[in-house]
Amino acid sequence: MVNKQIKYGGNTLAFVAIIFGILVLINFLSTRRFIRADLTEDKRYTISKATKNVLDILDDIVTITAYFSTTPAEVAQIRRDVRDVLDEYNAFSKKLQIDYVNPADFDDGQKQELRFKGIPEVQINVVKKDKAEIANVYMGISIGYSGKEEILPVVRSTANLEYELTSTILKVTTKEAKTVGFLTGHGEFDINDQNHQQFRQLLDKNAQGQYNLTSVSLQDGKAVEASVATLVIAGVTQPLTEREKYEIDQFIMRGGRAVFLVDPIQLQPGTLQAAPLSTGLNDLLEHYGVKLGNNLLLDRRFHDSARFQQGFMTVIQPYPYFVKIVKPNFSTENTITNQLEVVTLPWTSSLEITAKEGITATPLAKTSEFGQSMQGYYNLMPNSPIPDAELQPYTVAAALEGKFKSFYAGKEIPSVATDVAVEESESPAPIENAEARATKTESEQTQIVVVGTAQFLTQLRPDGVNFFLNTVDWLTLGDALIGIRSHAITDRPLREVSEIEKNFIRYLCTIGIPLLVVIFGLFRYILKRRAKQLVETYGSV
Repeated sequence: MVNKQIKYGGNTLAFVAIIFGILVLINFLSTRRFIRADLTEDKRYTISKATKNVLDILDDIVTITAYFSTTPAEVAQIRRDVRDVLDEYNAFSKKLQIDYVNPADFDDGQKQELRFKGIPEVQINVVKKDKAEIANVYMGISIGYSGKEEILPVVRSTANLEYELTSTILKVTTKEAKTVGFLTGHGEFDINDQNHQQFRQLLDKNAQGQYNLTSVSLQDGKAVEASVATLVIAGVTQPLTEREKYEIDQFIMRGGRAVFLVDPIQLQPGTLQAAPLSTGLNDLLEHYGVKLGNNLLLDRRFHDSARFQQGFMTVIQPYPYFVKIVKPNFSTENTITNQLEVVTLPWTSSLEITAKEGITATPLAKTSEFGQSMQGYYNLMPNSPIPDAELQPYTVAAALEGKFKSFYAGKEIPSVATDVAVEESESPAPIENAEARATKTESEQTQIVVVGTAQFLTQLRPDGVNFFLNTVDWLTLGDALIGIRSHAITDRPLREVSEIEKNFIRYLCTIGIPLLVVIFGLFRYILKRRAKQLVETYGSV
């Protein structure tokens, strides 16, 4: 008996030792070969492919120092969340040196040095022993590379931390920032206008030093400066001259990227009456591969709401002219839109893609199959009747990639003196004074994006801002940051249902389910009564 106990005890001890050894081996191997599984649809708990690509190209050590207080509990939780994110970064790169510092141990001189660096001591409200108190804490991160240092002064959550970290890493490791130019002089959307300062701040914040913003004027026959990588033509309200179109064309021929946000209508001041708008860009864009529809779209199925002033009241109601593009109608091939879920495009026109040799065209966004086109003079009041027209999906945004042919190949350079709008049907005026320049007839590999409205820039809706920032990033920086920002786009609109479906669900809940309960009760009552009768009948026998 004793021998058996010793034998069984030895076997148990050996089994435990084997299991322990297997666990140690698995733990050892996991530090070198690991697998992570994130089952969320957009992989929001895993760093994106864009971040991994940035980490892969690091050629030297990047130092990340997290300056976080360890108390109170509110800050300690944020510190743990930040550490989880940084651990994920560390798992995918050996070129990161990550340190965690508690500034509570600093003396006054070190704290002052930290303030000079750009990481302040901030005050937060904390609840302690059933009373509110003010706590002084540190919640900053510094990113350093090769003598350069950038600061995230206050990190209050990890919602957008991956984008901020990766863009800052890209900023300190990039040798030269690119320039994004906004065309001016034709009533366009002007980033320097006081009315658009909030949008300018959003651009500056998201640029994170990756690109600079500037205004571009083409008056007096000036060419687009060579430093401009991407040119934004947004919301032109006055037709461009042939010379200005020529300079845009030559900018593209030199390999420049361009965004055309073309409004189809111009509202009359103080009203919702509108007339078609001529920008002079139709022939140029059609030559590149996108024909403007010269119409106005509405969507009877997917559209947003708008605010309207009725007397002294502000009313919010559905507005079919604010076309809402939902996820199934975005291109999954292009990184601008493949992670977007919704974008509202107010007062947009359709685009028709025309095949051009050597050009790859991608429809970025389309209306639903309930899209409708209108032409002429527009009454855009919310309750105005909508004329009957064919319902079909319409393309509202497109991307073109390839080597473009110049619109002015084989033509004279337009004259600088052409300061009166030239109709699209007219040929450009010949140059009056000979210039020492030649027309470049074919571009390098480049990209163009065309959208049938610029109004989403003035609305400052988060979905529209993200769409625009994705577009500028794709043209200026490639795919480096787009996939990260798209993690924050979480609008998931409910599927629209028809009136028949709505009524079916309504009557099923109000009448159908109670009726089923009554029928079940009656059926059970009949069965019990019949069983009782059988018992009485056969029981008496």
